[in-house]
Amino acid sequence: MSFPKAPIKRFNEALTCAPPPGSYDIKNSDPSKGPVSFEKSERFKMQMEDVGDQPNPSNMKPIPSPATKRKLPSLGSRPKTMGMKSDKSLISIKELKKQKELEKEIRILIGIRAQQDKRLQALEEHLAKSESNLSAAIREKNALLANIASLEKQLLELRKSNDLLKTKMVPVKNVDMEIKLNVVQGTVEEKLAQPKELTETERPAEEKYDLEKHLECIVELGNVTEEVDKYKLHIVQLQEIIESKNKALETLESTLHLKETMLSSQTEELNGKCKVLEEQKEKCVHEYEEKEQVINAEIQCLKEKLSIEEQKNQKQKKIFKETSDDMNQKLLKFQEEVAKEREILETELKEAMDELDKLHAKESKVEKLLNHLEHANESQNEELSQLETKLQRKSAELEEMAASHKNITEKLQEEYNQLQFKFGETATEFENYKVCMTQEITCLKQDKAILEEKLTEMSRTVENVTHAMQEEQHAKEDYMRTLLDSQTKIALKDAEIDEIKELSTMQIANLQAKLEQQSEELNKKLEIERKAIKETIGADYKKNIKTWRALYEDLSNKVKPFQQQLDAYEAERNALLNEHGATQEELNKISDAYAKLLGHQNQKQKIKHVMKLKEENTQLKQDVLKLRVQVAKEKQAREDLQDQINEIQGVRQFDPSKAFQHPSKENVAPKTPFKENNRSKNQAILH
Repeated sequence: MSFPKAPIKRFNEALTCAPPPGSYDIKNSDPSKGPVSFEKSERFKMQMEDVGDQPNPSNMKPIPSPATKRKLPSLGSRPKTMGMKSDKSLISIKELKKQKELEKEIRILIGIRAQQDKRLQALEEHLAKSESNLSAAIREKNALLANIASLEKQLLELRKSNDLLKTKMVPVKNVDMEIKLNVVQGTVEEKLAQPKELTETERPAEEKYDLEKHLECIVELGNVTEEVDKYKLHIVQLQEIIESKNKALETLESTLHLKETMLSSQTEELNGKCKVLEEQKEKCVHEYEEKEQVINAEIQCLKEKLSIEEQKNQKQKKIFKETSDDMNQKLLKFQEEVAKEREILETELKEAMDELDKLHAKESKVEKLLNHLEHANESQNEELSQLETKLQRKSAELEEMAASHKNITEKLQEEYNQLQFKFGETATEFENYKVCMTQEITCLKQDKAILEEKLTEMSRTVENVTHAMQEEQHAKEDYMRTLLDSQTKIALKDAEIDEIKELSTMQIANLQAKLEQQSEELNKKLEIERKAIKETIGADYKKNIKTWRALYEDLSNKVKPFQQQLDAYEAERNALLNEHGATQEELNKISDAYAKLLGHQNQKQKIKHVMKLKEENTQLKQDVLKLRVQVAKEKQAREDLQDQINEIQGVRQFDPSKAFQHPSKENVAPKTPFKENNRSKNQAILH
């Protein structure tokens, strides 16, 4: 083995406490003082004098003893803790900045929301104004319709008064004509009687006078005939005018009805649209209020969470400050102890220089003290390492809290963006609705103006019609005669129709009697057929009951040897179901315990309990799998038994004769009786 050469530093080292060899003289001791006694050399005096000459010994760096050399690295761990403190303080400052930024954003959002509320209020006021305008337009329209109705009533009254006047004028004219005819006939008869009485001298003058009168009468008759022809032509013209006026009236009435229907339909549509828009508005307002409440609740929850997190952070900061203060106090105490120990050591060294006899004992004491200090230093180092680990844990927890806080803020930001987007959509919809309402209002105003113009035209036409009616009254008097003739004809026809009705009622009565007799005969036949069908169905039912009883008895005889096995399988199934219920209850209890443990504070206990729960969960899953396997085995065994029973009975799995024939329905009771245990199940299923 080869060892590395150590550097030769014996004679090249710097001067420490003792001078190098050769720089002092060795004195021979007196033999009279004994073997142990020796004189004090001046080797250490120079160094001590040099130390005494220095003015400020506290500024001088002490000589590192082995104990202090071990303590110095522990002192070097202080800047690391200070670095950790600075990192945590930076994290806390960042969190505070983020919280302030979030508060600013919340304030900005609240301001935006207030502005949007103001806009909504303004829009609602505008909508209310538009609704009031619409209601005013509807009122005007109703007033116009009322005016039209009053004008129509006036027209009807005028027509009725015209008809009454015509009916009154006809008999007056007839009486006047009869009086005139009687007067003319009297004058003619008188004139015929006068010639017999007149003398022969007066006859030629009278004859001349009669001829003149006769000629005048002929001329008058010609004039009357001409006037009659003129009146006939005038009557024809008046009839044509009346027909044209009637047609014009009909067209006007039809246009009026159309306009009324159009207006009513438009008003209904507008009312429906208004209702729909009001409902949409109410829905929007309700949704907005609900969203507002939800957002306020979320904001309050988030504020509460933020306050809780701030309280937690403050508590952790307090704990961290307390721990850091404790650490600083311990470090200060440790430094004070080290300084005191150094002073003690220096005093001990001075005493050792004075008395070398006591030096060995003091050196042993110093070694003991050094060992004790080393142990104390090691224990303090361990405590420091534990505190550092705790600080690291706390810093990790703070980082987790900061990450969770970031996630929460991001979620809030996303929700706020979504709400802002939805609010923008609602605002656009409301603006579109406003535009539509303004357009509809303008259309209604235009319709109102058009209706007013039409009303003015109608009033003019009504005036013209009244003038025409006054002119037509004279022409319609002649038509009343024809109406009387037609009424007489209608009366005759009504009498004929009454006779025909009497004959038809007699025929209908006869036919009804025949129908009643036929219906009675048919009812009797149906009752006889029903009785026969009931008898046949009862016989078939009894036969079916007998056959099914025989089959059931055969089946019960065949199943008797397997009854014990079936009962055992049922008992095992019930036991397995009970076990499954117990396992489910245990799972519920474990889940409740797991939920409670999630709120526990100590993470180590949490981890232990979670591991235990996982183990128990795996065991329960294995038990469930075993139970499922057992259930599958039982099902398979039951199917095998059913197959064996079917083979014994000779029943096929599928009978082609029963294809597309399914008499058994879900809620129909079976014809064959069940066992007592299965009967209760079937009743429960039916219920």
